[in-house]
Amino acid sequence: MQKMGEEYTQLVKRCRKHDERAMRALYEEMAPMAMGVCMRYSRCREDAQDLMQDGFVKVFEKLGSLKEPEKVGAWIHQIMVNVCIDAFYSRKELRYLDDTMEDPVTLPLDPFAMDEIVAALQTLPPHQRAVFNLIEVEGYSCEEVAQQLRQTSSAIRATLCRAKAALRDRLTVKVNR
Repeated sequence: MQKMGEEYTQLVKRCRKHDERAMRALYEEMAPMAMGVCMRYSRCREDAQDLMQDGFVKVFEKLGSLKEPEKVGAWIHQIMVNVCIDAFYSRKELRYLDDTMEDPVTLPLDPFAMDEIVAALQTLPPHQRAVFNLIEVEGYSCEEVAQQLRQTSSAIRATLCRAKAALRDRLTVKVNR
């Protein structure tokens, strides 16, 4: 059950005092959302679990800097996204692509179950998976992603087009089976 603003505020205050029960409660409340974020950026469940663990270490280290405790969920979500992107950089999995631009493609996702979509996302190369997630799932603009990944906007748009085409191909194959 989702906690509301005042409950989050009290929970965060207790966590800041290193109350282990409060820390466990925050973790248990936010772990499903955090795991969902990490799964979208990972190759497999084990990688996602590692990323989530790294993310929660940062959450508890930086909890003192949270200015609006009632928004702890959104704050943790952003930390998880950042941990996933940082992991790509540290593994040198993001590759710079050329500036070629293809026409945008619309990906029809409605007929697919979420686990099939996540499985298809996990087959994408890390760079395509990150770009797709940041733009299509997290809602960032191409320009924001380009700045975050230190690339040109046109390279990001081309990567997004490739990711959508690859997803369309993978998901179309499942439908035709």
